[in-house]
Amino acid sequence: MMQDTAFHYLRYPWGVSFTGMLLVAGPAGGVLVDTALPEAVDGFLLPQFRHFGFSLSALRLVINTHHHEDHAGGNARLRELCGAKFAIHRAGAAGLEAAGFRPDLLLRDGALLESAGLRFEIIHTPGHSPDSACVLESASGTLFTGDAFQGCGTVYTGIALYIDPEAYLQSVAKIEALFRQGRIRRILCGHACAPFDGDVPEEEIPAFLEICRETVLRYSRAAEAYLADHPRPDAAELGRQLLKRFGVTAAPGLPGLEKHTAQAHLAAR
Repeated sequence: MMQDTAFHYLRYPWGVSFTGMLLVAGPAGGVLVDTALPEAVDGFLLPQFRHFGFSLSALRLVINTHHHEDHAGGNARLRELCGAKFAIHRAGAAGLEAAGFRPDLLLRDGALLESAGLRFEIIHTPGHSPDSACVLESASGTLFTGDAFQGCGTVYTGIALYIDPEAYLQSVAKIEALFRQGRIRRILCGHACAPFDGDVPEEEIPAFLEICRETVLRYSRAAEAYLADHPRPDAAELGRQLLKRFGVTAAPGLPGLEKHTAQAHLAAR
């Protein structure tokens, strides 16, 4: 079956970088992981489908890695255009519904989805958000991570963005275990996560996951030092310090989001 299956890592240009999607197309149809922003559907996704000779009517299933708009914002428009089912980890249902979109399928960790002759496993990897999940195409070992793993950070936020550092570290360990079992052979991210470009080949996966872990630990040590000197801590100030010390850019495309990572570390103390 693999020789008839095509993998298209789609990078929607967004500001200073891109938002990634994955189209897996087989003889019986296709599955799309994430939909980027609302304007991406007509302006980017449909032209990409045509470029690859993929018919929109053949799209059977859409899986969201989490509910954030830059990954699920195209859902509503895509639903208008095709009959695909939409799925997300059950922790993300409320987020989609708050944006006016009701998913068809609510998933649990370890859920197996079969569609269009393709098989996917849902791996719950919270940390960036409570509903963050990776999507593993079982036959190829291709893991699409959305925002679950951030390396040293992206040019959008400057630093790695998450709301629960302990859950993030547990998720890193979970993927490392699957890699050691030989189940993961390629990682595709939702953005370019420094120092990688978003497409992590098998031989670089251990280094990528170690960078994800060490980044959290560096931030944690910095937060401890900050708390020792600031009896009344301020998340925005700590965020600016993290950005100054560890940022992959001094001018992130979405300034201010570093505060959320800082707040997560303060809350963990």
